[in-house]
Amino acid sequence: MKIVLSFLFFVMSASADERSLPKVKHRIDTHIHLYDPTREDGIPWPPKDDSVLYRPHLPAEFKKVSKPTGLTGVIVVEASDRAVDNRWVLDLVKGDDYFIGLVGNVDPYAKDFAKQLKELQKDPRLVGIRARNGNEKKKINYTDPKFIASLRELAKSDLTVDILVNGGGVEAVKQVDQLARTIPNLHIVVDHVLGYDFDGKEANPEWVAAVEKLAKNKNVWCKISGLYQRSIAQPAPLVIDHYRSVLDVLWKNLGSERLIFGSNWPCTRNSGDYPGYLKLVNEYFSAKGQEACERYFWKNASEAYRLKLD
Repeated sequence: MKIVLSFLFFVMSASADERSLPKVKHRIDTHIHLYDPTREDGIPWPPKDDSVLYRPHLPAEFKKVSKPTGLTGVIVVEASDRAVDNRWVLDLVKGDDYFIGLVGNVDPYAKDFAKQLKELQKDPRLVGIRARNGNEKKKINYTDPKFIASLRELAKSDLTVDILVNGGGVEAVKQVDQLARTIPNLHIVVDHVLGYDFDGKEANPEWVAAVEKLAKNKNVWCKISGLYQRSIAQPAPLVIDHYRSVLDVLWKNLGSERLIFGSNWPCTRNSGDYPGYLKLVNEYFSAKGQEACERYFWKNASEAYRLKLD
């Protein structure tokens, strides 16, 4: 009897481990930041009073914490609003195939937006830009003709726009919905779980209704990223049930084909380590099956960013 129970415990433990760390063909982290506050001109983010983040976070460190998890590729998202820092990041990872893409910063309100974009596109790792710096207080003005014209130019160039809507709530989701309808050929990736503020409770019904409408746009993807940072409770809870009701809404509406993995490293360091974050999201997606994991960890990113992955 003891032998049987021991065997069953072994099988159950093995199954749990496999579920938490499923094998996939690729594992692409679509959202990390690289920067160095010791540079001569410093950096605009993070703030100096953040004792965890305000220090160099560079390729060697990220590779050390991420490669043991089975990660196979990385997309860097430029955290600076300075145009010159796009080139700094590209030069930083030059010749390193681990870093497969850059979501850069090009101000969509800039008069020379098209020129800046064309210059950056000389590096094939540019996969898109992140829209977050508007005319006033760095807020996006979704109805501004210049903003729309720039994103049409982005779509024409087969590039993707990441949108940061942290804390924007229902209204932000509605605005992205309008943008998706205005430029249906533009690939839109909304960062950090549509900016939802996790409180451990059931998802806001108004937000759910907005997500249902947004999901009708087939040109919209959502990063299941930055869960720790979007938690109201800090340090963020390390249990999936704190996030489950919101993830269920996104799964129901965007399904297996439009949810994407991203960590938001090094911001993850404020609540936990990199392997722990990966296991947290794995716990949710592994329960959906092998194909859901393949799509979440690389296939959807490949489609959203037009990556050339085998």
